[in-house]
Amino acid sequence: MYLTTQRVRRIRGEKVEVGINAFLYRHEERELPEDMQENKNIIDQIAYENRGKLIAESVDLVPGGNSVPSFVDILSKEGLDKECIQNFLDQIESDIEDHFQDSYVPIAKSVRDIAVKFGITYGLQGQEIREYKALTERAMRLLESPEPPRWRSENPWIVIYVSYCQETGDLKEAFSLSPETAKKLKQMHGKSWIPARISIDISDGTKMAFQSMHGDLIQHIAPILTDLTLEQIAIQGGLILHDQSTQRKIKWPELREI
Repeated sequence: MYLTTQRVRRIRGEKVEVGINAFLYRHEERELPEDMQENKNIIDQIAYENRGKLIAESVDLVPGGNSVPSFVDILSKEGLDKECIQNFLDQIESDIEDHFQDSYVPIAKSVRDIAVKFGITYGLQGQEIREYKALTERAMRLLESPEPPRWRSENPWIVIYVSYCQETGDLKEAFSLSPETAKKLKQMHGKSWIPARISIDISDGTKMAFQSMHGDLIQHIAPILTDLTLEQIAIQGGLILHDQSTQRKIKWPELREI
């Protein structure tokens, strides 16, 4: 079992939205080590390489492109008693204040059947215990009362083409809807609706600077192209970014290659 809980933050124009997202994944027993203490990087390996099957989630902000000021990752054997997990979380809480006095390296603890990692950004200095409690409480609430996934689907129908071109000497990244997507959206919005095309200059670092301040670019471009909110896009199963030069396809909001 892999259970991750994140404080998430999104900037929309002058509005800042903050919430907590939690996701619960299930593993086959053979996919996890016999002893969590044998591998100090086991949580990172699971988080980045084998999260397992998503079975439940609790979402305040649409996943994808949010900044993450703090997080708690919990990895345990399937079926481990919830009281054992809570007791281990409580033990870690007593070490948090001392750990973050001189360092902002995440704290990670493990025993044979469970491993936990908690990280926080510098901007939340002095609020470590409060953040840890808020995140672990949401995590345990999801574990106690799993809510089926709402925001993710294996078969999104919204496809955005990504292409590159030179305009007046500058390299541009262009975004447009696939013909099939444009046709379906026209049916939704009405015959007068006209699909848009967006291009941005990527030759001078503008894109990188924008994303460092406002999060992943697609969360701003997709609503303009589709005339749908991020929530509406997510309910439709998310979308696929299709690179026309490499044919690489990335699924949003997971931001994983398919």
